[in-house]
Amino acid sequence: MGSSHQSFPRMADLLDQLNPQQREAVEHLEGPVLVLAGAGSGKTRVITFRIAYLISARGVRPEEILAVTFTNKAADQMKERVAGLLAESLETWPHISTFHSFCVHVLRQDIGRLAPTSSVKGYSPSFSIYDEDDQQRMVKVALEELGLGERVSPRALLARISYAKNRGLTPTDLYQQAKDDAAEQLAQVFERYEKKLREANALDFDDLLLRAVELFYQAPDVTARYNRRFRHVLVDE
Repeated sequence: MGSSHQSFPRMADLLDQLNPQQREAVEHLEGPVLVLAGAGSGKTRVITFRIAYLISARGVRPEEILAVTFTNKAADQMKERVAGLLAESLETWPHISTFHSFCVHVLRQDIGRLAPTSSVKGYSPSFSIYDEDDQQRMVKVALEELGLGERVSPRALLARISYAKNRGLTPTDLYQQAKDDAAEQLAQVFERYEKKLREANALDFDDLLLRAVELFYQAPDVTARYNRRFRHVLVDE
């Protein structure tokens, strides 16, 4: 069912505000579309107009649209722009949020589906989200337990752990790649840090993204549910 019963501004008037390349991206329907452009060139504008176009001209239900961006400020601005384009005439709204907020939503529903490790139980939906202070405190404890407390900066180690996580590396990977004592110590701290996170039923900010990806790989039915729910996914990078 579409949204034709609601009152929208004339879409033609909105589309006339776009240049030809922007309009082509907004009106594209079949398959993915990638917009490459410099900062300030109107990429976010294209996304907000595309949301309005899908709802008002193509009858897509707002709740079938997912739009994600990096910051809370950007997400709020996107919501405001969509509301302005549609004259706030929606009964339901697209899901517009940051990547991290969307992943929290996914994990609160289904994180229990992630397989536990051999030594630590799995996560529960009531998991905590650790900020940088929490993370540094946990790394410091790991360092002390390993007898490395005064040798390495917790902040520096945490940055290296985050870098490894975002490259998809595990503590086992770092052990295998280690060529000196410093690299092996990093692997040890990383392993202890990850174990402590699991024991505390806690995730750091990197985990919010990584565990959501793991969940989609491990639970195809969860992935299928979100595929059915969101017919259109828009990413503002």
